[in-house]
Amino acid sequence: MPTPIYTIKDLHFSRGNHQLIIKQFDIHRGACYVFEGRMGSGKTTLLNILYSRCYYGKGDIQFEKKDIQRYSNKDYQNQIAVVPQTFVPPWGTVENYMKKTIMKYPHINKVNKNIDSIIKKMNLSPFLQRKMKSLTPGELRWIILATQIAADTKVLFIDEYELHLNKDDINQLNNILYRKINFDGITLITTTHNKDLLKRLASVIITLENGRIIGLRSFSKRKDNFRNKKR
Repeated sequence: MPTPIYTIKDLHFSRGNHQLIIKQFDIHRGACYVFEGRMGSGKTTLLNILYSRCYYGKGDIQFEKKDIQRYSNKDYQNQIAVVPQTFVPPWGTVENYMKKTIMKYPHINKVNKNIDSIIKKMNLSPFLQRKMKSLTPGELRWIILATQIAADTKVLFIDEYELHLNKDDINQLNNILYRKINFDGITLITTTHNKDLLKRLASVIITLENGRIIGLRSFSKRKDNFRNKKR
């Protein structure tokens, strides 16, 4: 079997009212993992542990067969992109934000090429000279999503997939990420309150309750599933 990009074993995390207990779970490359459950079920806690490498108590988490804590912050952050639930917009224009963010990733040789590509796919031209702090929550979310997708990292984290997005936005995002997962080989790890929105995209849907995995459903995907959908 292919080597997992993440391996989680005997994870025990507890802080205040939040707890997470996962005995064994693997996350593989080129797939979409959707964590769903009620508020307080542990979805955001798990993502935060994975992308920020915060102290997680007991257990073992490996990224590409290496203890996640043994990576330097720079080396690890260069391989992942994160769309959190809350984001404080910086000063400056959308275009400047996108360039500064994407330039931080050493694996990207042509920053403008990546930006131009995502601008076309996500219809961003009207926003480029807008101030980041002038954007509505929905507009800001769309810009953050676009920028992190354009980073072309090994792993993309999206906390609360549907946040501030309407049905058309979600369909468009699904189509873009389908290609990133199935053709570019990125791994998407996301949370949601509505798993039905991600059934066409998901490789695995994991249900959390009180910090424990209580359900898991895998899906077999065909690369022509989105053939007739607008890209």
